[in-house]
Amino acid sequence: MEMIFLLLILLTVYPVTAYKAVVFIHGLNGLSSDGNLINDTLQKLHPKTPYYAVEAFGNLQTLLPLWEEVDIVRPYLLKYMKAHPEGIHLICYSQGGLVCRGLLSTIPDHNVNTFIALSSPLAGIFGDWKFTHKFFPNFVRDNAYRFLYTKIGQEIFLGNYWKDPHHLHLYTKFSNFLAPLNNDSKSPYITEYKRNFLRIKNLILIGGPNDDVISPWQSSHFGFYNEKEEVQGMKEQKFYLEDSFGLKTMDKQNRIKTYEIPNIQHRHWVRNLTVIKDIIVKSLT
Repeated sequence: MEMIFLLLILLTVYPVTAYKAVVFIHGLNGLSSDGNLINDTLQKLHPKTPYYAVEAFGNLQTLLPLWEEVDIVRPYLLKYMKAHPEGIHLICYSQGGLVCRGLLSTIPDHNVNTFIALSSPLAGIFGDWKFTHKFFPNFVRDNAYRFLYTKIGQEIFLGNYWKDPHHLHLYTKFSNFLAPLNNDSKSPYITEYKRNFLRIKNLILIGGPNDDVISPWQSSHFGFYNEKEEVQGMKEQKFYLEDSFGLKTMDKQNRIKTYEIPNIQHRHWVRNLTVIKDIIVKSLT
């Protein structure tokens, strides 16, 4: 009886509360179930927190152009936001982080409180595929632009955020997703994108040096290669210096947190309990 009374006192002083609704969006060739461990952990630590994993697309549909993926997910996100006018949190994994950027830039009245980008190529990607590098070192990396920087090449997902530092003139000419979002191609919609993106209260960027997919891994922190293939951090990027979509503003207001976590391969981010408990869940306040 005394133990029950003590427990009631503890729950009163230190209540376990539910968070705002959480929405999970998976990445390339992924499924909504990729977020299961995140939800399981969340429910244990903060029971009854509303959780949604978008089931609108998966597997082969993640090969579509990213604006099409944005259009697929948009009605689901609008539904979740309407159901939770107090605000929601977004957890977006891998390529899903870019889909979320497209959504957050084009929904004028979104109520996203925290946007967590989990190992997402936010500043683009440039590198070889593991299964080709062994036999043809750097072949894909050095020649992908020939196909991806064409109208046909923009009809597949990779062309939308492939950023070849040696052919930036072609990137700005052909990239119809990442370049407009970053204003690398002087988008006529950049003012709208910036206004919408700045509605986010908190931006959480998670990545690490042992990620074997995102290249460079610093793209998950908005860093990228220069023309010498030297990695420059977020604050050295043109879109930051010009505050193209609000990144510099958010940084100056201490609304951005970055986490560099070693020894995690790309497919394990959503399966690493330490990352989920100590970073993701704690960021959902």
